[in-house]
Amino acid sequence: MPEFSRIPWARLLAEGTAVVISILLAFAIDAWWDRRAETIQATAVLRGLHADFRDSQRHLEQWLTGNRKIQRGTAILLEKIRSAEHNSLVPVTAEMILAPIGAPTYDPTTSTLDAVLATGRLDLIENDELRDELALWRQQLADTREDEFLIRDIVVHRLVPLVARQVRLGFAFEQIHSWFIGESEGSFEDPIELLSVPELEGVLAQRLFYTNYVVEGQSQIYETQARILELLGAALNQR
Repeated sequence: MPEFSRIPWARLLAEGTAVVISILLAFAIDAWWDRRAETIQATAVLRGLHADFRDSQRHLEQWLTGNRKIQRGTAILLEKIRSAEHNSLVPVTAEMILAPIGAPTYDPTTSTLDAVLATGRLDLIENDELRDELALWRQQLADTREDEFLIRDIVVHRLVPLVARQVRLGFAFEQIHSWFIGESEGSFEDPIELLSVPELEGVLAQRLFYTNYVVEGQSQIYETQARILELLGAALNQR
């Protein structure tokens, strides 16, 4: 008992308390640093997504305008072929040829989202509504891309060979991109004659059918991207 009474309990208690406090403080600092690092990462992700979707929105505005031109031009050409007598020559303009043979595909900027998904850090996007809109956007993009690929197959394997038997298409492929994005300065009013045959009418009708879906799908994508940009802007303003 005398030895027990000589133990410096007060000092030991103070030292033990200091050790516990030091450990807890170290844990708190580590947790704070982790939260700070995660906040920095989340902010970087939000900024990257905002920049990507801003670029994609500008790109889609151009693509949607071009696809509407294709939609109108294909409908006009289809009507001219449909209303003519079979096996008769139909006068059309070069612009009417450009419309149905254009088969662009929308390619948004997805580098930030791809990196987030690849690293499994979708949790950095804390806003549930934003995550839902991103999921909806990806589904809309996949659905529309499927129609775009169907159109490309129709154009490459059926429409172009059919038209190329009647018209030299070299000029068209030289002009199609600038015409699509509205930068062409050439004149397309020189008359060209196409033979009105049922096969051409059928291919144009199929092409227009899927083009309508692409225009509708891209319109929905445009609205979803606008909502995503709005949510990203709000999230960044809270940082």
